[in-house]
Amino acid sequence: MGEECSDDTESVTESIRHGKVKPPDGGWGWVIVFSAFLINVITDGCSYSFGVLFVFLLDYFQESRSTTAWIGSVFCAVPLLCGPIASVVTNRLGFRKATIIGGLITAIGFILSAFVHSVGAMAVTYGCIAGLGISMPYLNSIVVVAMYFEKKRTLATGISECGAGIGTLIFAPLYEYLIMSYSWRGAVLIIGAISLNIVVCGAVFKPLEGTQQYIDVQDSDCVDKVFTEQDQADDDGLLTINGGVLVSNSLKSQDIYKSNPSLVLESNSVLGESVATSPSIVRAAVSCHDLRETTKTPCKRMNKPLIDISIFTNARFVMFTLSSIILYFWYDVPYVFTVDRAKNFGITEKRAAYMVAVIGISHTLGNLLYGFLGDRKQINRRYLFSGSLLLTGVVLTIVPLFTTFLPCTILAGLFGLLSASAEALTSVIIVDILGIDKLTDAYGVVMFLQGVSNLVGPPVAGWLYDTSGSYDQTFYSAGSCIGISGIIVFLTSLIKQKKEPHQNE
Repeated sequence: MGEECSDDTESVTESIRHGKVKPPDGGWGWVIVFSAFLINVITDGCSYSFGVLFVFLLDYFQESRSTTAWIGSVFCAVPLLCGPIASVVTNRLGFRKATIIGGLITAIGFILSAFVHSVGAMAVTYGCIAGLGISMPYLNSIVVVAMYFEKKRTLATGISECGAGIGTLIFAPLYEYLIMSYSWRGAVLIIGAISLNIVVCGAVFKPLEGTQQYIDVQDSDCVDKVFTEQDQADDDGLLTINGGVLVSNSLKSQDIYKSNPSLVLESNSVLGESVATSPSIVRAAVSCHDLRETTKTPCKRMNKPLIDISIFTNARFVMFTLSSIILYFWYDVPYVFTVDRAKNFGITEKRAAYMVAVIGISHTLGNLLYGFLGDRKQINRRYLFSGSLLLTGVVLTIVPLFTTFLPCTILAGLFGLLSASAEALTSVIIVDILGIDKLTDAYGVVMFLQGVSNLVGPPVAGWLYDTSGSYDQTFYSAGSCIGISGIIVFLTSLIKQKKEPHQNE
Protein backbone atom coordinates (compact mmCIF):
# COMPACT_ATOMS: atom_id res chain seq x y z
CA MET A 1 0.00 0.00 0.00
CA GLY A 2 1.21 3.51 -0.70
CA GLU A 3 1.91 5.93 2.05
CA GLU A 4 0.29 8.99 0.57
CA CYS A 5 -3.35 9.77 1.21
CA SER A 6 -5.88 10.50 -1.50
CA ASP A 7 -6.31 14.21 -2.21
CA ASP A 8 -9.75 13.86 -3.78
CA THR A 9 -11.57 16.41 -1.64
CA GLU A 10 -14.22 19.05 -1.99
CA SER A 11 -14.91 22.12 0.08
CA VAL A 12 -17.61 22.14 2.69
CA THR A 13 -20.46 24.59 2.26
CA GLU A 14 -21.17 27.25 4.82
CA SER A 15 -24.42 25.50 5.75
CA ILE A 16 -22.50 22.83 7.65
CA ARG A 17 -22.19 23.35 11.36
CA HIS A 18 -20.67 20.66 13.57
CA GLY A 19 -20.86 18.17 10.75
CA LYS A 20 -24.53 18.69 9.88
CA VAL A 21 -26.20 19.96 6.75
CA LYS A 22 -28.90 22.56 7.13
CA PRO A 23 -32.19 21.17 5.73
CA PRO A 24 -33.34 23.20 2.71
CA ASP A 25 -36.99 23.36 3.90
CA GLY A 26 -38.18 23.41 0.31
CA GLY A 27 -36.80 23.13 -3.21
CA TRP A 28 -36.12 19.50 -4.13
CA GLY A 29 -37.57 18.66 -0.72
CA TRP A 30 -41.08 19.04 -2.15
CA VAL A 31 -40.23 16.46 -4.82
CA ILE A 32 -39.13 14.18 -1.99
CA VAL A 33 -42.44 14.83 -0.21
CA PHE A 34 -44.43 13.95 -3.35
CA SER A 35 -42.47 10.71 -3.85
CA ALA A 36 -42.93 9.78 -0.19
CA PHE A 37 -46.63 10.57 -0.63
CA LEU A 38 -46.91 8.12 -3.57
CA ILE A 39 -45.02 5.44 -1.64
CA ASN A 40 -47.52 5.77 1.19
CA VAL A 41 -50.42 5.63 -1.27
CA ILE A 42 -49.23 2.21 -2.42
CA THR A 43 -47.92 0.67 0.81
CA ASP A 44 -50.54 1.93 3.24
CA GLY A 45 -53.28 1.61 0.63
CA CYS A 46 -52.57 -2.11 0.40
CA SER A 47 -52.29 -2.49 4.18
CA TYR A 48 -55.41 -0.58 5.18
CA SER A 49 -57.54 -2.08 2.41
CA PHE A 50 -56.79 -5.66 3.41
CA GLY A 51 -60.23 -5.86 5.01
CA VAL A 52 -61.77 -5.95 1.50
CA LEU A 53 -59.49 -8.83 0.45
CA PHE A 54 -60.01 -10.53 3.82
CA VAL A 55 -63.68 -11.25 3.08
CA PHE A 56 -62.85 -13.08 -0.17
CA LEU A 57 -60.01 -15.01 1.43
CA LEU A 58 -62.42 -16.25 4.10
CA ASP A 59 -64.68 -17.67 1.39
CA TYR A 60 -61.82 -19.17 -0.64
CA PHE A 61 -59.73 -20.82 2.07
CA GLN A 62 -62.67 -21.73 4.35
CA GLU A 63 -60.61 -21.09 7.48
CA SER A 64 -61.61 -19.34 10.70
CA ARG A 65 -61.40 -15.57 10.99
CA SER A 66 -58.53 -15.73 13.46
CA THR A 67 -56.54 -18.06 11.16
CA THR A 68 -57.18 -16.05 7.99
CA ALA A 69 -56.43 -12.81 9.84
CA TRP A 70 -52.83 -13.99 10.16
CA ILE A 71 -52.27 -13.03 6.51
CA GLY A 72 -53.18 -9.41 7.15
CA SER A 73 -51.52 -9.46 10.55
CA VAL A 74 -48.19 -10.65 9.13
CA PHE A 75 -48.47 -8.21 6.22
CA CYS A 76 -49.04 -5.25 8.55
CA ALA A 77 -46.47 -6.45 11.09
CA VAL A 78 -43.47 -7.49 8.97
CA PRO A 79 -42.75 -4.00 7.54
CA LEU A 80 -42.54 -2.80 11.12
CA LEU A 81 -40.72 -5.86 12.46
CA CYS A 82 -38.12 -5.36 9.75
CA GLY A 83 -37.60 -1.74 10.78
CA PRO A 84 -34.10 -2.40 12.20
CA ILE A 85 -33.20 -4.35 9.04
CA ALA A 86 -34.44 -1.47 6.90
CA SER A 87 -32.42 0.92 9.05
CA VAL A 88 -29.22 -1.11 8.60
CA VAL A 89 -29.76 -1.50 4.83
CA THR A 90 -30.43 2.23 4.51
CA ASN A 91 -27.34 3.03 6.57
CA ARG A 92 -25.23 0.91 4.25
CA LEU A 93 -26.78 1.68 0.86
CA GLY A 94 -28.52 5.04 1.31
CA PHE A 95 -32.16 6.08 0.93
CA ARG A 96 -32.28 5.76 -2.84
CA LYS A 97 -30.87 2.25 -3.31
CA ALA A 98 -32.67 0.83 -0.29
CA THR A 99 -36.03 2.14 -1.50
CA ILE A 100 -35.52 0.75 -5.01
CA ILE A 101 -34.59 -2.68 -3.64
CA GLY A 102 -37.60 -2.59 -1.32
CA GLY A 103 -39.94 -1.82 -4.22
CA LEU A 104 -38.67 -4.80 -6.21
CA ILE A 105 -39.04 -7.18 -3.27
CA THR A 106 -42.58 -5.89 -2.63
CA ALA A 107 -43.64 -6.57 -6.22
CA ILE A 108 -42.17 -10.09 -6.10
CA GLY A 109 -44.13 -10.85 -2.91
CA PHE A 110 -47.46 -9.70 -4.36
CA ILE A 111 -46.96 -11.52 -7.65
CA LEU A 112 -46.07 -14.80 -5.91
CA SER A 113 -49.23 -14.45 -3.79
CA ALA A 114 -51.37 -14.89 -6.90
CA PHE A 115 -50.23 -18.53 -7.14
CA VAL A 116 -50.62 -19.81 -3.55
CA HIS A 117 -53.20 -22.33 -2.32
CA SER A 118 -53.14 -22.02 1.47
CA VAL A 119 -53.29 -19.45 4.23
CA GLY A 120 -49.79 -20.40 5.37
CA ALA A 121 -48.28 -19.92 1.92
CA MET A 122 -50.00 -16.57 1.45
CA ALA A 123 -48.80 -15.46 4.87
CA VAL A 124 -45.25 -16.07 3.60
CA THR A 125 -45.60 -14.43 0.16
CA TYR A 126 -48.12 -11.65 0.84
CA GLY A 127 -47.10 -11.15 4.47
CA CYS A 128 -43.38 -11.87 4.83
CA ILE A 129 -41.88 -11.21 1.38
CA ALA A 130 -44.02 -8.22 0.38
CA GLY A 131 -43.87 -6.96 3.97
CA LEU A 132 -40.07 -7.11 4.02
CA GLY A 133 -39.95 -5.13 0.81
CA ILE A 134 -42.31 -2.47 2.14
CA SER A 135 -40.21 -1.92 5.27
CA MET A 136 -37.47 -0.06 3.39
CA PRO A 137 -39.56 2.47 1.44
CA TYR A 138 -41.81 2.87 4.50
CA LEU A 139 -38.89 3.85 6.74
CA ASN A 140 -37.21 6.01 4.12
CA SER A 141 -40.38 7.88 3.16
CA ILE A 142 -40.48 9.16 6.74
CA VAL A 143 -36.80 9.73 7.50
CA VAL A 144 -35.81 11.38 4.20
CA VAL A 145 -38.65 13.91 4.54
CA ALA A 146 -37.47 14.74 8.07
CA MET A 147 -33.92 15.19 6.74
CA TYR A 148 -35.05 17.69 4.10
CA PHE A 149 -37.19 19.83 6.41
CA GLU A 150 -36.76 21.50 9.78
CA LYS A 151 -39.09 24.49 10.20
CA LYS A 152 -41.81 22.81 8.11
CA ARG A 153 -41.01 19.24 9.20
CA THR A 154 -44.41 18.40 10.69
CA LEU A 155 -46.31 19.86 7.73
CA ALA A 156 -44.09 18.05 5.22
CA THR A 157 -44.50 14.80 7.15
CA GLY A 158 -48.25 15.31 7.31
CA ILE A 159 -48.48 15.90 3.56
CA SER A 160 -46.43 12.80 2.75
CA GLU A 161 -48.45 10.72 5.19
CA CYS A 162 -51.63 11.82 3.42
CA GLY A 163 -50.73 9.04 1.06
CA ALA A 164 -52.01 6.60 3.67
CA GLY A 165 -55.47 8.09 3.55
CA ILE A 166 -55.51 8.57 -0.21
CA GLY A 167 -54.24 5.02 -0.59
CA THR A 168 -57.09 3.67 1.52
CA LEU A 169 -59.56 5.79 -0.44
CA ILE A 170 -58.24 4.46 -3.76
CA PHE A 171 -57.32 0.87 -2.92
CA ALA A 172 -60.47 -0.15 -1.03
CA PRO A 173 -62.81 0.30 -4.04
CA LEU A 174 -59.96 -0.66 -6.41
CA TYR A 175 -59.53 -4.00 -4.65
CA GLU A 176 -63.30 -4.50 -4.79
CA TYR A 177 -63.39 -3.77 -8.54
CA LEU A 178 -60.34 -5.89 -9.38
CA ILE A 179 -61.59 -8.87 -7.37
CA MET A 180 -65.00 -8.72 -9.00
CA SER A 181 -63.44 -8.41 -12.46
CA TYR A 182 -60.42 -10.74 -12.24
CA SER A 183 -60.86 -12.76 -8.99
CA TRP A 184 -58.72 -12.17 -5.94
CA ARG A 185 -55.70 -13.79 -7.63
CA GLY A 186 -55.85 -11.44 -10.58
CA ALA A 187 -56.32 -8.50 -8.22
CA VAL A 188 -53.20 -9.35 -6.22
CA LEU A 189 -51.21 -9.80 -9.44
CA ILE A 190 -52.22 -6.33 -10.64
CA ILE A 191 -51.40 -4.83 -7.23
CA GLY A 192 -47.92 -6.35 -7.62
CA ALA A 193 -47.47 -4.49 -10.89
CA ILE A 194 -48.69 -1.24 -9.32
CA SER A 195 -46.18 -1.61 -6.48
CA LEU A 196 -43.30 -1.36 -8.97
CA ASN A 197 -43.95 2.39 -8.94
CA ILE A 198 -42.11 2.41 -5.60
CA VAL A 199 -38.91 1.88 -7.60
CA VAL A 200 -39.52 5.10 -9.53
CA CYS A 201 -40.31 7.02 -6.36
CA GLY A 202 -37.14 5.79 -4.69
CA ALA A 203 -35.04 6.96 -7.63
CA VAL A 204 -35.77 10.62 -6.80
CA PHE A 205 -34.53 10.34 -3.21
CA LYS A 206 -31.59 12.60 -3.98
CA PRO A 207 -29.06 12.80 -1.14
CA LEU A 208 -28.54 16.16 0.53
CA GLU A 209 -25.46 17.91 -0.80
CA GLY A 210 -22.87 19.97 1.02
CA THR A 211 -21.03 17.41 3.14
CA GLN A 212 -17.39 16.52 2.74
CA GLN A 213 -15.75 13.23 1.87
CA TYR A 214 -12.81 12.53 4.15
CA ILE A 215 -9.26 11.63 3.13
CA ASP A 216 -8.59 8.00 4.05
CA VAL A 217 -5.23 6.56 5.08
CA GLN A 218 -4.02 4.04 2.51
CA ASP A 219 -1.69 2.03 4.79
CA SER A 220 -3.23 -0.98 6.53
CA ASP A 221 -0.73 -0.59 9.37
CA CYS A 222 -2.19 2.81 10.21
CA VAL A 223 -5.66 3.88 11.17
CA ASP A 224 -7.31 7.25 11.48
CA LYS A 225 -7.25 9.40 14.55
CA VAL A 226 -10.79 10.44 15.36
CA PHE A 227 -11.98 13.49 17.25
CA THR A 228 -15.64 13.67 18.16
CA GLU A 229 -17.78 16.58 19.28
CA GLN A 230 -17.10 15.46 22.84
CA ASP A 231 -13.50 16.57 22.32
CA GLN A 232 -14.66 20.10 21.59
CA ALA A 233 -15.48 22.79 24.11
CA ASP A 234 -19.02 24.07 24.03
CA ASP A 235 -17.89 27.39 22.58
CA ASP A 236 -15.65 25.87 19.88
CA GLY A 237 -16.42 27.26 16.46
CA LEU A 238 -15.60 25.94 13.03
CA LEU A 239 -12.88 27.95 11.31
CA THR A 240 -12.31 28.23 7.58
CA ILE A 241 -8.86 27.14 6.41
CA ASN A 242 -7.32 26.38 3.03
CA GLY A 243 -9.79 25.49 0.29
CA GLY A 244 -12.84 26.46 2.31
CA VAL A 245 -12.48 23.42 4.59
CA LEU A 246 -13.81 23.80 8.13
CA VAL A 247 -12.04 22.66 11.27
CA SER A 248 -12.72 23.16 14.96
CA ASN A 249 -10.51 25.23 17.28
CA SER A 250 -9.73 22.23 19.45
CA LEU A 251 -8.70 20.10 16.50
CA LYS A 252 -6.58 22.92 15.06
CA SER A 253 -4.51 22.89 18.26
CA GLN A 254 -3.69 19.20 17.96
CA ASP A 255 -0.19 18.15 16.89
CA ILE A 256 -1.65 15.95 14.21
CA TYR A 257 -3.15 19.03 12.58
CA LYS A 258 0.03 21.08 12.89
CA SER A 259 2.02 18.39 11.12
CA ASN A 260 -0.36 18.28 8.20
CA PRO A 261 -3.24 20.75 7.86
CA SER A 262 -4.97 18.64 5.20
CA LEU A 263 -7.90 18.09 7.47
CA VAL A 264 -11.52 17.89 6.49
CA LEU A 265 -14.82 18.07 8.26
CA GLU A 266 -16.71 14.90 7.62
CA SER A 267 -20.39 14.32 7.93
CA ASN A 268 -19.15 10.75 7.48
CA SER A 269 -21.68 10.63 4.69
CA VAL A 270 -23.76 12.67 2.36
CA LEU A 271 -27.07 12.86 4.20
CA GLY A 272 -29.48 10.70 2.33
CA GLU A 273 -26.69 8.73 0.67
CA SER A 274 -25.59 6.95 3.84
CA VAL A 275 -26.36 7.60 7.46
CA ALA A 276 -24.22 4.76 8.73
CA THR A 277 -22.16 6.93 11.02
CA SER A 278 -22.69 9.90 13.24
CA PRO A 279 -22.83 13.12 11.21
CA SER A 280 -20.61 14.99 13.62
CA ILE A 281 -17.15 13.46 13.43
CA VAL A 282 -14.00 15.35 12.56
CA ARG A 283 -11.46 12.93 11.07
CA ALA A 284 -7.80 13.77 10.62
CA ALA A 285 -6.47 12.05 7.53
CA VAL A 286 -2.73 12.37 7.08
CA SER A 287 0.11 10.34 5.64
CA CYS A 288 1.24 7.25 7.51
CA HIS A 289 4.55 8.90 8.26
CA ASP A 290 2.88 11.89 9.90
CA LEU A 291 0.64 9.58 11.91
CA ARG A 292 3.61 7.68 13.28
CA GLU A 293 5.59 10.82 14.04
CA THR A 294 2.84 12.88 15.66
CA THR A 295 0.95 10.35 17.77
CA LYS A 296 2.41 8.83 20.91
CA THR A 297 -0.31 6.20 21.33
CA PRO A 298 -1.94 3.92 18.77
CA CYS A 299 -4.82 5.52 16.90
CA LYS A 300 -8.17 3.75 17.05
CA ARG A 301 -10.95 3.86 14.46
CA MET A 302 -14.38 4.71 15.77
CA ASN A 303 -16.92 2.04 14.80
CA LYS A 304 -20.60 2.81 15.06
CA PRO A 305 -22.85 -0.11 16.08
CA LEU A 306 -25.59 -1.20 13.71
CA ILE A 307 -28.21 0.25 16.09
CA ASP A 308 -27.54 3.00 18.62
CA ILE A 309 -28.82 1.40 21.85
CA SER A 310 -28.18 4.60 23.81
CA ILE A 311 -31.64 5.76 22.74
CA PHE A 312 -33.06 3.47 25.42
CA THR A 313 -31.40 5.54 28.15
CA ASN A 314 -33.91 8.31 27.42
CA ALA A 315 -36.91 7.73 29.69
CA ARG A 316 -39.26 9.80 27.54
CA PHE A 317 -38.39 7.80 24.46
CA VAL A 318 -38.94 4.53 26.31
CA MET A 319 -42.38 5.61 27.49
CA PHE A 320 -43.29 6.94 24.06
CA THR A 321 -42.27 3.59 22.58
CA LEU A 322 -44.44 1.77 25.13
CA SER A 323 -47.38 3.90 24.05
CA SER A 324 -46.75 2.97 20.41
CA ILE A 325 -46.66 -0.74 21.28
CA ILE A 326 -50.10 -0.52 22.88
CA LEU A 327 -51.48 1.67 20.11
CA TYR A 328 -50.41 -0.58 17.25
CA PHE A 329 -51.70 -3.73 18.95
CA TRP A 330 -55.22 -2.44 18.20
CA TYR A 331 -54.60 0.14 15.47
CA ASP A 332 -55.63 -2.07 12.55
CA VAL A 333 -58.89 -3.33 14.06
CA PRO A 334 -61.15 -0.88 12.14
CA TYR A 335 -59.27 -1.48 8.89
CA VAL A 336 -59.40 -5.28 9.10
CA PHE A 337 -62.83 -5.89 10.62
CA THR A 338 -65.07 -2.97 9.59
CA VAL A 339 -66.22 -4.65 6.35
CA ASP A 340 -66.94 -8.01 7.97
CA ARG A 341 -68.78 -6.40 10.92
CA ALA A 342 -70.90 -4.32 8.54
CA LYS A 343 -71.87 -7.41 6.54
CA ASN A 344 -72.97 -9.15 9.74
CA PHE A 345 -75.55 -6.37 10.20
CA GLY A 346 -76.87 -6.61 6.65
CA ILE A 347 -74.86 -3.78 5.09
CA THR A 348 -73.92 -4.63 1.52
CA GLU A 349 -70.34 -5.43 0.65
CA LYS A 350 -70.08 -2.41 -1.62
CA ARG A 351 -71.33 0.03 1.03
CA ALA A 352 -69.06 -1.59 3.59
CA ALA A 353 -66.08 -0.97 1.28
CA TYR A 354 -67.12 2.68 1.10
CA MET A 355 -66.88 2.84 4.89
CA VAL A 356 -63.20 1.93 4.62
CA ALA A 357 -62.85 4.58 1.89
CA VAL A 358 -64.34 7.16 4.28
CA ILE A 359 -61.60 6.28 6.75
CA GLY A 360 -59.13 7.05 3.98
CA ILE A 361 -60.67 10.44 3.15
CA SER A 362 -60.77 11.59 6.76
CA HIS A 363 -57.29 10.17 7.36
CA THR A 364 -55.97 12.36 4.57
CA LEU A 365 -57.58 15.46 6.04
CA GLY A 366 -56.28 14.46 9.45
CA ASN A 367 -52.69 14.28 8.24
CA LEU A 368 -52.96 17.78 6.80
CA LEU A 369 -54.60 19.07 9.96
CA TYR A 370 -52.04 17.55 12.32
CA GLY A 371 -49.21 18.60 10.00
CA PHE A 372 -50.42 22.20 10.28
CA LEU A 373 -51.08 22.08 14.03
CA GLY A 374 -47.82 20.29 14.79
CA ASP A 375 -45.75 23.17 13.40
CA ARG A 376 -47.49 25.78 15.58
CA LYS A 377 -45.07 26.90 18.30
CA GLN A 378 -47.91 27.49 20.74
CA ILE A 379 -49.06 23.87 20.54
CA ASN A 380 -47.32 21.10 22.48
CA ARG A 381 -47.10 18.17 20.07
CA ARG A 382 -47.24 15.53 22.79
CA TYR A 383 -50.37 17.03 24.34
CA LEU A 384 -51.93 17.16 20.88
CA PHE A 385 -51.04 13.51 20.23
CA SER A 386 -52.21 12.41 23.68
CA GLY A 387 -55.60 14.11 23.33
CA SER A 388 -56.11 12.66 19.85
CA LEU A 389 -55.42 9.12 21.08
CA LEU A 390 -57.86 9.55 23.95
CA LEU A 391 -60.58 10.66 21.53
CA THR A 392 -59.72 7.78 19.18
CA GLY A 393 -60.25 5.39 22.07
CA VAL A 394 -63.65 6.93 22.82
CA VAL A 395 -64.73 6.57 19.17
CA LEU A 396 -63.81 2.88 19.02
CA THR A 397 -65.45 2.19 22.37
CA ILE A 398 -68.86 3.42 21.19
CA VAL A 399 -68.75 1.60 17.82
CA PRO A 400 -70.68 -1.43 19.21
CA LEU A 401 -73.61 0.87 20.05
CA PHE A 402 -74.41 1.40 16.34
CA THR A 403 -75.28 -1.12 13.63
CA THR A 404 -76.58 0.94 10.69
CA PHE A 405 -74.64 2.40 7.78
CA LEU A 406 -74.77 6.14 8.54
CA PRO A 407 -73.59 6.22 12.18
CA CYS A 408 -70.99 3.53 11.52
CA THR A 409 -69.66 5.56 8.60
CA ILE A 410 -69.48 8.70 10.75
CA LEU A 411 -67.52 6.82 13.41
CA ALA A 412 -65.23 5.39 10.73
CA GLY A 413 -64.56 8.93 9.53
CA LEU A 414 -63.79 10.15 13.05
CA PHE A 415 -61.40 7.26 13.56
CA GLY A 416 -59.59 8.09 10.31
CA LEU A 417 -59.31 11.77 11.26
CA LEU A 418 -58.03 11.25 14.80
CA SER A 419 -55.76 8.26 14.10
CA ALA A 420 -53.86 10.36 11.54
CA SER A 421 -52.10 11.93 14.51
CA ALA A 422 -50.00 8.76 14.86
CA GLU A 423 -48.54 9.06 11.38
CA ALA A 424 -48.16 12.85 11.30
CA LEU A 425 -46.65 13.28 14.77
CA THR A 426 -44.72 10.12 15.71
CA SER A 427 -41.52 10.87 13.79
CA VAL A 428 -41.40 14.56 14.74
CA ILE A 429 -41.98 13.74 18.42
CA ILE A 430 -39.06 11.30 18.25
CA VAL A 431 -36.96 14.14 16.81
CA ASP A 432 -38.20 16.39 19.64
CA ILE A 433 -37.01 13.81 22.16
CA LEU A 434 -33.79 12.47 20.62
CA GLY A 435 -32.80 14.83 17.81
CA ILE A 436 -32.63 14.31 14.04
CA ASP A 437 -29.32 12.44 14.17
CA LYS A 438 -30.90 9.47 15.95
CA LEU A 439 -34.14 9.37 13.97
CA THR A 440 -33.15 6.53 11.61
CA ASP A 441 -32.11 4.19 14.43
CA ALA A 442 -34.92 5.22 16.77
CA TYR A 443 -37.65 4.97 14.17
CA GLY A 444 -36.34 1.58 13.04
CA VAL A 445 -36.58 0.30 16.62
CA VAL A 446 -40.06 1.80 17.08
CA MET A 447 -41.14 0.17 13.82
CA PHE A 448 -39.94 -3.22 15.09
CA LEU A 449 -41.80 -2.96 18.37
CA GLN A 450 -44.93 -1.72 16.60
CA GLY A 451 -44.60 -4.71 14.30
CA VAL A 452 -44.59 -7.12 17.23
CA SER A 453 -47.89 -5.58 18.32
CA ASN A 454 -49.30 -5.62 14.80
CA LEU A 455 -48.40 -9.28 14.46
CA VAL A 456 -50.35 -10.34 17.51
CA GLY A 457 -53.16 -7.74 17.57
CA PRO A 458 -55.45 -8.73 14.66
CA PRO A 459 -55.43 -12.47 15.49
CA VAL A 460 -56.31 -11.63 19.10
CA ALA A 461 -59.10 -9.38 17.83
CA GLY A 462 -60.32 -12.20 15.57
CA TRP A 463 -60.13 -14.64 18.48
CA LEU A 464 -62.36 -12.34 20.55
CA TYR A 465 -64.96 -12.58 17.77
CA ASP A 466 -64.62 -16.36 17.47
CA THR A 467 -65.17 -16.82 21.22
CA SER A 468 -67.96 -14.27 21.69
CA GLY A 469 -69.70 -14.37 18.30
CA SER A 470 -69.58 -10.59 17.96
CA TYR A 471 -67.12 -7.76 17.42
CA ASP A 472 -68.28 -5.86 20.52
CA GLN A 473 -65.47 -7.12 22.76
CA THR A 474 -62.96 -6.42 20.00
CA PHE A 475 -63.89 -2.74 19.71
CA TYR A 476 -64.29 -2.26 23.49
CA SER A 477 -60.78 -3.63 24.02
CA ALA A 478 -59.31 -1.58 21.17
CA GLY A 479 -60.85 1.66 22.40
CA SER A 480 -59.81 1.27 26.03
CA CYS A 481 -56.22 0.29 25.22
CA ILE A 482 -55.71 3.13 22.71
CA GLY A 483 -57.02 5.51 25.39
CA ILE A 484 -54.38 4.16 27.78
CA SER A 485 -51.78 4.74 25.07
CA GLY A 486 -52.80 8.39 24.98
CA ILE A 487 -52.41 8.71 28.74
CA ILE A 488 -48.86 7.32 28.52
CA VAL A 489 -47.95 9.92 25.88
CA PHE A 490 -49.22 12.63 28.23
CA LEU A 491 -47.08 11.25 31.06
CA THR A 492 -43.91 11.55 28.96
CA SER A 493 -44.16 15.33 29.31
CA LEU A 494 -44.03 15.02 33.10
CA ILE A 495 -40.66 13.27 33.17
CA LYS A 496 -37.82 15.58 34.16
CA GLN A 497 -34.57 15.19 32.27
CA LYS A 498 -31.97 17.22 30.43
CA LYS A 499 -33.06 19.63 27.72
CA GLU A 500 -34.20 17.82 24.60
CA PRO A 501 -32.65 18.52 21.19
CA HIS A 502 -35.79 20.06 19.69
CA GLN A 503 -38.68 21.02 21.88
CA ASN A 504 -42.11 22.19 20.94
CA GLU A 505 -43.55 22.96 24.31
